[in-house]
Amino acid sequence: MSLIHKAIQGDDNSFNFLMKPYMRQAQQTAYLLLFDYALAEDAVQEALIQAHSSIKRFDNKRASFKTWFNRIVINCSLKLKRKQRFTIQLQDKHENNDNPEKEYELKEEDQFLIDMVKTLKGKYQAVIVLHYFQELTISEIALTLNIREGTVKSRLYNARKKLKQVILSNNSFLWLKGDFLWKEN
Repeated sequence: MSLIHKAIQGDDNSFNFLMKPYMRQAQQTAYLLLFDYALAEDAVQEALIQAHSSIKRFDNKRASFKTWFNRIVINCSLKLKRKQRFTIQLQDKHENNDNPEKEYELKEEDQFLIDMVKTLKGKYQAVIVLHYFQELTISEIALTLNIREGTVKSRLYNARKKLKQVILSNNSFLWLKGDFLWKEN
């Protein structure tokens, strides 16, 4: 019997084992949407509670478990984001080297890109984070966000276009492996 079936039948140990491989990605996704470690942890905790209480409704014919849980994480993160109407600055350095947040420290290029992504609307942030940071395919993003693949593609297109405008309007250039991401003609 699979972990999913055992978890559906109420086995908490199976649920814990089932969730373990998805926790790091869930924390990263929540953080990349919220830009705050504490809020990201809250979103993941809420997602775990929701996943546990609704696992009986999981249908592997509609989506993979990864996609199903990822959707819950995103919904919880966006719900928290709507509640937070203020901007929190991303910390550049962490004082404590033993801090578990250290694994989320971003390279300078990533930090620049994250700052630019923060300027986008939530619907554009979600597709950028899922596609470029979580490396999901167009169809996985569509399943995760419960939208059509064409909508994912158009949001990615518009998000890239808006990112380009923001980067160029700030007279900023993003170096990626020695090449410009965008360059004015």
